Amino acid sequence: MLEVLKLNAEWLQKMLRLEDLKTILLIERCAKMGFFESFADPKTVEKVSNELNLNFRVVKVICEFFKSKGLLSEKNGKFCLSEISKAFFLRNSIFSLLEIFEEKRDEIANWLNIENSLRRGNIKREGEFFKKRILYLGKVALLKDLKIVFKISEYEEFREAEKLLDLGGGHGLYAYAFTLLNKKLEAIVFDLPEVVKTAREFIKPFKAERVRFMEGDFFKDDLGVEYDVVFSSFNPGGKRAELIPKIHRALKVGGIYVNRQFFPRGDFTIEDLEWNLWGFEGLKKGLKAYTFEGDLSFEKYLEKLMETGFKILDVFGEEYRVIVAKKIV
Repeated sequence: MLEVLKLNAEWLQKMLRLEDLKTILLIERCAKMGFFESFADPKTVEKVSNELNLNFRVVKVICEFFKSKGLLSEKNGKFCLSEISKAFFLRNSIFSLLEIFEEKRDEIANWLNIENSLRRGNIKREGEFFKKRILYLGKVALLKDLKIVFKISEYEEFREAEKLLDLGGGHGLYAYAFTLLNKKLEAIVFDLPEVVKTAREFIKPFKAERVRFMEGDFFKDDLGVEYDVVFSSFNPGGKRAELIPKIHRALKVGGIYVNRQFFPRGDFTIEDLEWNLWGFEGLKKGLKAYTFEGDLSFEKYLEKLMETGFKILDVFGEEYRVIVAKKIV
């Protein structure tokens, strides 16, 4: 399964880099309407336009456009789905990208309603936001972010590990991928109750037998103990000083803490503006994208790790930083 996902990761990254407003909206609406399901078997444009009660001329052009993008193929006047569309645009596929395109559509809506954000702000409840967002993040994890899993699997500490905590792990797919790469590993995903409820359903098709979920708030609740690995990817507490001692206590001596985070650099960008178009009810954001009030800088975070009893084994990544730290005392 992991090899199949690696092969398709390049295609997904190209699609998302294009950020083509019209194409994103078209694919998202077509997927919602069941357009791709209609071409599960070869059909003429006329037949599909009648089935879906759509304009024939428009459907004809959509089919030709999708054919040019590799989403449909044509033979003897009938169109059918390509292998990419079968995997990514059928709603019942476990690899369906519908959540990704819905997320992109929501981003577009934020920009279309920018005046409201400029005047009054757009406030969201943390639990509800992450409950929905884990579906998007889960699909991105499947198709874009597997390189982090393979990188961590190279460490001797991971190969010998038997117990892993995915802190704020949401969808659980990182935890699942780790268990595929270490056959003796048990993984626990810790997240908010609303998120865990959705995640349990999301991961069912994968039959992740060595992944279980723990409900809680990592700022308030106990994380457990005797972990060989603690993994954290882009969670809102990932740059906070007060979580470091708690993570330290959760690990065995010799265990590793892997933290993947965006640390702000350089001038303000359009992404920083987008980050500030909306906010949470109880979680105060920083001005730079993917930051929150109380976050440490990259340098201060490393200092705090070492003060707490960690040794920094590695730091890598360009768009984001991955810190690998080992508990030595």
